[in-house]
This record gives sequence, C-alpha cells and structure tokens, in this order.
Amino acid sequence: MTINIMNQYIELTKKQINIYMRAVFENQFNKKYCDAFTQKYINIRYYNFYENEINTNMRKKILEHLKQTQEDIIVNNIKDRELIEKMCVFYYYILYFDNVVYYKDLKKTIEKLSKLRKKILNKYSENFEENLYNNIKEYITKKEELLKRFESEEFFLKFSNYPEKTKVYRVNLKYNIKFPPLYSDFAIEKAFNIGIINEDKLVVEYYLIVVQAIKDILKQNFKKQYIVEFAPTILKKSKKIKSLLNLINNTAVQEKISMKIRYENFLENKEKIYELMRNGYKFAIILDNSFKVNYKNIEDLNMFKYIIINKNLKHYKEIQEFKNSLNNVIEI
Repeated sequence: MTINIMNQYIELTKKQINIYMRAVFENQFNKKYCDAFTQKYINIRYYNFYENEINTNMRKKILEHLKQTQEDIIVNNIKDRELIEKMCVFYYYILYFDNVVYYKDLKKTIEKLSKLRKKILNKYSENFEENLYNNIKEYITKKEELLKRFESEEFFLKFSNYPEKTKVYRVNLKYNIKFPPLYSDFAIEKAFNIGIINEDKLVVEYYLIVVQAIKDILKQNFKKQYIVEFAPTILKKSKKIKSLLNLINNTAVQEKISMKIRYENFLENKEKIYELMRNGYKFAIILDNSFKVNYKNIEDLNMFKYIIINKNLKHYKEIQEFKNSLNNVIEI
C-alpha cells in the first residue's frame, strides 16, 4: 500500500506538540485541552481554515483562533480556567517549532520559553532546556527525513504555467535514466506514456507532487495549484486506484491538486468520477470533440476544478458564447 505523506507529516506534528506540552506542564498536563488546541492549530496551519479572513497573516490568524479556542474550552470547564489560559500562552511557541515564525537560534528560543515557564508555572528543571531542545530537534529531523525519503535522482517534476493562470501549474513527470543506445527517444517516450507503465508512473508523480504541495504549505503558500496526469484505465482496477488515490487522500493536498481527464473518458466513467468528487478529489476536464454544447452540459462543467479548452476545438466558438457562466477556464 502507498504511504500518505501528508497524513504522516501531520501526525508527526501532533506528536511533537504533545511531547512539548507534556514537557512544559509535567503533572499539570491535560490531554483533552491540548488536543482541542492542537486540532484548531492543525486546521489553520495545514488546512488553511478561515482563509477568507481579511488582513490576517498566518501567525495572527493562529493566535486569534487559539485565543477563541481558549474561551470555548473555558465555557464548559470553568474550574480549570487558569490552567487552560496558561496552556494557551505556551501554545504560542509551537509557531516557532513548526515553521510559522522565523527564529535564528532554537536554543535561545527555548531559553526564553524556560524563563516564561519559571515565571508563569513556577517550574524549573535542571535538564528541561536540553531535553526539550533534543525532542524538538528530533521531530524537526523526522519531518525533514519524511519528505526526503521520496526524493529521486531518476525522476523529477517539470512545471509550466497555463496561459493567464500564474498560480496554476501543469505537471509532467520526467526521468533521468540512461537507456541503451538501441532504444530510440520515440520508443522510450511511447513506452513511458502508455499502458501499465503510464499507470505505474502516476505513483511516482503523485509522491513527488505531494511533497511539493507540503513544501508550499510549510511556506504558507496555499494559492499554488497543480494539474497532474491521470490514466482513466486505472479506474477499472479497484486495488490500484485505491492505492494511487491514497497518496492524495487528504483535504489539504486535494485542495492543491487536480487530476486531468479528457471529456470522452469522463463520459465512459461518469459514475466513478462523480464518486471520487464526492470524496474530495478534484478534476480538471479537458474538453474534446465528444463534448456536445448545450445548457445542461455547460452547467455540469462547473463541477470540475478547471475546464481546459483547446482553441482548435470543433465547437470552440459555441463554447465561447457560454464563457461568462463557466468557472476557472484555461484556454490553450
């Protein structure tokens, strides 16, 4: 089975937060409250909740919603008000440990945290700073190594912009493999892009694009979008499609990645595509000459994340008449 990198990355972050909060609060640690703060943090940091809030950067947005979460928890746990408020204060340091706020020196950041801990919690442990530093570094390294595991010297992604869509990228998997001279470039390209090999290369492409999507998210860039290849033949292979889609089965990733499918292939697999859409997967539809121009078909196109139209299409002029009612059109 394939590995869902995004899910694993988030789980490592949750463990990192849990270990940090346990170290700070020791016997005062409350898992229920910690989990509530953590879920709010993850929802904003990785899933970009509340993206439509105006004039709010990531740091400010997280802090504001952690404060609101504090008040929400207190409502039903008034007896623990003081503890909940203190937990919220120390939660702010997670922004340093998770690439939200820049810091020059991790040890100095932990020294400041330790002074605050002594002041607010009246706690001092001789090895607190050293142990916390080692734990934080361990999880920073684990998360970096998780992403590096899927880097490849043989394969890489090529990105190219679509016309008039500066934040939307066409993704192509390229290879850096030396083949014997008896194979022509044409034969290699043909073998690489058809049949079973075409299906299997999608696993490599999706692993690499998920890593790229995570790197974007870590840089707080949620606007970049990627349109990747897709093989409609794989829809008839339940185990294979399940394994492939497991790679992008995460809302944060699904919001950044759309799978490309021709309209004629969509018609042949309509119910399966609809089911995948209901499960959060996004598609970019490539219109071809099988598309019949009528109001219903035009209206149905808006269920796709992107609509790709070739200017040489037979019905191009007819489709143009409906352009104002279509969302996210890409003309090529």
